[in-house]
Amino acid sequence: MALLFIQQLTFSPFLKSIGASVNATTLFISRLLIWFCLLLIWFYSIKFEKQKLLIWEEKNYNIPFYIISVILMFIIIIIGVTCIQKAISLLGLKSNSASLVRIVNIFKKNYWLMIFTALTAGIVEELIFRAYIQPRLELLFKSPAVAIIISSFLFGLLHFQYGTIINVLGPIFIGAVFAIHYWKFRNIKVLIFSHFLWDFILLSISLKR
Repeated sequence: MALLFIQQLTFSPFLKSIGASVNATTLFISRLLIWFCLLLIWFYSIKFEKQKLLIWEEKNYNIPFYIISVILMFIIIIIGVTCIQKAISLLGLKSNSASLVRIVNIFKKNYWLMIFTALTAGIVEELIFRAYIQPRLELLFKSPAVAIIISSFLFGLLHFQYGTIINVLGPIFIGAVFAIHYWKFRNIKVLIFSHFLWDFILLSISLKR
């Protein structure tokens, strides 16, 4: 986890130190580094914890459950994020991220990179923050609520590099919605798909603006 946050903290400064900039190649490398962090966490769980990455048994449901879950989570997230945006606007805080604008401009010429980025977020972030961290925090603190709060807060902090408060508070809220769903239903697949779809839709809308 430390490596994951260090990667987010140091990648852009490292590029500046060597005279490089954020482009399609460096963005692709940064996504690969996130996958590498997941690999390290998986290795740690197998070799040092002596257990699987997912310690909660995965439950399977019928297709209507997945469809309804995605729709309901999207409705809750849209309402919650909209309220957060309104509050930030009323407080006069910055909401536009220059970093996101640069990334979207890169995606305009690299559509497959956008898909890879959305897949990376959906798969890696859900496996790390929900599948790995949340159950272990619940075991540590003996409290589902504490596990949900801490894992969601960490998830939000991971997005600090975008430079605005909405890019932290929004993911904290989204992380909480996903964490509650995972605690209640023990199914990571629907969260991976929902996360990917959410990022893909937002990025696709941004490309058309």
